[in-house]
Amino acid sequence: MNRNDSIADHADKDTKQTILEATVDLIRAYGFSCATMRNIAAKAETNLALVNYHYGSKEKLLADAVRVLLSTFDDAFKVLEDDTVPPRERLKEFFIRYIEELKRYPGMARQMLEQRHHIMSSLDEYSRYCKMMRLEKILQAIQEITGEQDKNKLMMMQLQIYGAVVVPEIMLSSLPADKADFMPVFNPPPIEEQIDGLFERYFHQY
Repeated sequence: MNRNDSIADHADKDTKQTILEATVDLIRAYGFSCATMRNIAAKAETNLALVNYHYGSKEKLLADAVRVLLSTFDDAFKVLEDDTVPPRERLKEFFIRYIEELKRYPGMARQMLEQRHHIMSSLDEYSRYCKMMRLEKILQAIQEITGEQDKNKLMMMQLQIYGAVVVPEIMLSSLPADKADFMPVFNPPPIEEQIDGLFERYFHQY
């Protein structure tokens, strides 16, 4: 590769990264519905042809953007790797950090759920998603708490616990700024109390 080819290759990589960053910024600010190819090109200050050249399709670009969005939860995922922390505390701290990150970008989890067909579009994509979400580590923590060995039962527990913690936050983040007209008497307790209450009910027999 000569010097000119090297410069061109570097410029291509910079342009591709700029397009991806622009897509992520649009999603965070306005949601997936605003992440059209034209809006992305305008945000990246490039032309539509280059967006298509680097990504080929909107689906591929959004799939890459979802992976970047998931990486913002790395601080939450890290606590799952610390096997010196008791499993119940490990799981609680994971959800606390996860919810805190969701609150930084209201509605992001709901938007990501709406794009799950991009994440689940192939076995490779799903496997990559599972690794990024540290699903095996979540299952391991639940297994340590319950002693359950059946993988299907552990998966169901994981879905139930995740739904109980995360879905209320998704619903609340989807409400208008003035929630008083919609939920005048509902003041959810701090997330730590919510998780403690859930775990007491869910794991009381273990």
